[in-house]
Amino acid sequence: MKRILEGAGYDHIMGINDPREVLATMHDWVPDLVLLDLRMPHIDGNTLLKLIRAQEVPTEFVPVLVLTADIERDSLKAALNAGANDFLTKPVDIDEFLLRVRNLLVIRLSHEALKQNNADLAMRLRTRMQAEWLQTEDRKDRLAAMKEVIAVGPDMVFQPIVELSTGRPMGFEALARFPSEQPPVQCFAEAWFLGVGVELELSAIDAAFKHLHLFGNDEFLAINVSPAVMLEGQFFESMMNHERDRVVIEVTEHQPVDSYEDLRFVCKKLRDEGIRIAIDDAGAGYASLHHILMLAPDIIKFDISLTHDIDHDPVKRALVVSLLQFSQESHATVIAEGIETDTELETLKGLGVPWGQGFHIGRPDQEAKLLQPIYKIG
Repeated sequence: MKRILEGAGYDHIMGINDPREVLATMHDWVPDLVLLDLRMPHIDGNTLLKLIRAQEVPTEFVPVLVLTADIERDSLKAALNAGANDFLTKPVDIDEFLLRVRNLLVIRLSHEALKQNNADLAMRLRTRMQAEWLQTEDRKDRLAAMKEVIAVGPDMVFQPIVELSTGRPMGFEALARFPSEQPPVQCFAEAWFLGVGVELELSAIDAAFKHLHLFGNDEFLAINVSPAVMLEGQFFESMMNHERDRVVIEVTEHQPVDSYEDLRFVCKKLRDEGIRIAIDDAGAGYASLHHILMLAPDIIKFDISLTHDIDHDPVKRALVVSLLQFSQESHATVIAEGIETDTELETLKGLGVPWGQGFHIGRPDQEAKLLQPIYKIG
């Protein structure tokens, strides 16, 4: 058999005549295939086969090809029950012998490849589970920190919105600030990711209304609200607790609108109570323009990207003129955001934009400073 296998190109072949040496040899030298005769001195083949299988590592698989001159069915069943994978009766046909050896080695190689794949998969799973555990722990910490902010409410600052022709304050936009000093947009996005976006927005709204008494009786407070929060019953109830003719709700575009029909219904209820609806970031993208068409707001706020360098950009000026005409026909008031230079301010005034806000007019600030004059005309 050894000569036949060597002639077929197989190497590293070990022949053992004493079956008592097999277990020790296999312990030190794991073969890819065992050829086992059932009739041997000292230990019969089936007994040795059971001992071989008993000492195998659970993840190991070494195929055993039994050679026997006994073709009785019970003998073959006994060998298979002992752990044989295939058998060949004597006298041996050489071609059949080599085919069976090849097939068992293919199974052995497939098992080794599968074992390696499983080891790689197990490693990837362990790595992923560790990463997910760390992510879960990190998420718990982030959620706990966010809930602390929600409990006390973020700090609020207020930026004036003025009548451009006179400089008279018309209202103030409430803007949240966070202890982590992260940009507010990131903090709100983080809250939505953690599943507490509604809670954080409601907390910021409550914090903003605590300052309403600082403003003049004819000045409004503008709060930023996502469509999802506007559909919350708790939000509507909260709005009923304030001077509704002094409230402006700026509908943000950072969250998608699932149902404009529901949102229009809520906007109508709010308007019926005297609350005004504003669309933020007009001109910045499709979502804000779609909000305008679907919600018919009372106030349209031009985005800073439209205001910036408008004194040097005729295309932006043309777009502003078009939006002004649209607002007049839809009976909406226009606010230009992000006014940062005197030339931008003068250009917007010249185009007929009625209201504006920006660093050139007044930076977001707190409490008593809000009551100071904003800027001087001329």
